[in-house]
Amino acid sequence: MPVMPRKAFTNLYVFLIAFAIISLSADICFLGRNTSGEPGMEGWEGMPDFKVFWVSARNLDYRMSPAAQDPSVKSTLQRKYPVYDKNERFYHFRYSPFMALALIPIGRITYPAMALFLWSIFCNIIFLSAVLLLTRRLSRDFNAPDTHRYIILWGAFLATARYYLMILGQGQTDALVAFLFVVFLLAYLDKKEILCGVILALILQMKLLFLPLLLYFLVRGRIKLLTSTIVSFFALLFLPACFIGLSETMALLKNWMDILSMTVTSQLLNLKNQSIAYGISVLLLKNSYIKENVRPEYLIYPLSGLFTLFSYMAILWFRRSARNTNEIKHDYIEISMLLIVSLLFAPTSWEAYYVNLIIPLAITILFTLRSRKRGLLCAAMGMYFILSCAIGTDLTKYIPGVNSFRFINISLGTIFLLFAMIYSYIKNIGQSGNTPYNSSSLFQEPVKP
Repeated sequence: MPVMPRKAFTNLYVFLIAFAIISLSADICFLGRNTSGEPGMEGWEGMPDFKVFWVSARNLDYRMSPAAQDPSVKSTLQRKYPVYDKNERFYHFRYSPFMALALIPIGRITYPAMALFLWSIFCNIIFLSAVLLLTRRLSRDFNAPDTHRYIILWGAFLATARYYLMILGQGQTDALVAFLFVVFLLAYLDKKEILCGVILALILQMKLLFLPLLLYFLVRGRIKLLTSTIVSFFALLFLPACFIGLSETMALLKNWMDILSMTVTSQLLNLKNQSIAYGISVLLLKNSYIKENVRPEYLIYPLSGLFTLFSYMAILWFRRSARNTNEIKHDYIEISMLLIVSLLFAPTSWEAYYVNLIIPLAITILFTLRSRKRGLLCAAMGMYFILSCAIGTDLTKYIPGVNSFRFINISLGTIFLLFAMIYSYIKNIGQSGNTPYNSSSLFQEPVKP
């Protein structure tokens, strides 16, 4: 590779400039599309998810004000300013009351355009931090040369760009979840189980689809991690009681459960659902007898549970069979597999959730670079890119029938990623985590004394 292009490729400032250009361009584009109209009213043409927690946080903040504590108006204000609006047809606040409390600072920004812009900048920074932290730790643990380090950095970002742009377009919280999972991984590698529990509890306040992870850690005997998660989770749940009282907090928790039971079930057959349990259920429901006699949730929920349990058994077997290999290396694979299983087999799995593939992608790219024979691995990664990153985007909009593809293409692509990750790991079992590379690289590195 020519010297100047390689220097540009392995220059952190070049990556930061490219990231800033892509992110800020997306911020500005989506800002104009999503924030026309009056604050909190129907003028928000894009109906971004951001509007949901912006309004809910504002309503909770107003209900905490001294003027709202007057008993004569309190019940009226609770109906007028709901945190969980059951009359809304689709855009519901599905997070815990703690998240409404935590988001009050963004809810206090009166102008929606300013609020969404600041939230977008926050998402830019938090996702960039996730990519940099993960790459830095991987490079340290596996003594990666500069070229490989930047291949991981660029590759992990570009291979999750579809989901990242979706997050910016809708103002979702998944960039924050991805960052928290990176911090969780770092704490897991360092055996800081109490910190792992606190981080997982924070994630569960936003995404209950990761709740089955508690079962896995229970079977793994990670009691400290499990205890920390449960204690932290309930502490966060009841933290709003310090501001609005226990009775109102209990009412909000009930409303949260009601919203979840109502909205999750109603969205099981949404065409954008990427769950494999959903995909199989859709095929089964084409049978007229099954369609007439079985409700969709009675198919999707059991399939989701069975697939998750069998996957956990496979991960536990995989860990036991690899117990004599490098422990740090297997910790990376274990967390990566748990994330993939959570995304593939949840009852509902939306496109933005797959930004959490940043961890499995980074480790797969690293192991692929360390492998001597990469043909099969590159083919699998290519299939991941086509199915998960290209179909349904501007990259394929000119191909008839592909851009309108409405099935579990992202999940199907993720299966190829899972294969590439496991296969590349097996190819690297014999190498210790801190051993310098001795395999051929994509770009020949000079030998350092």
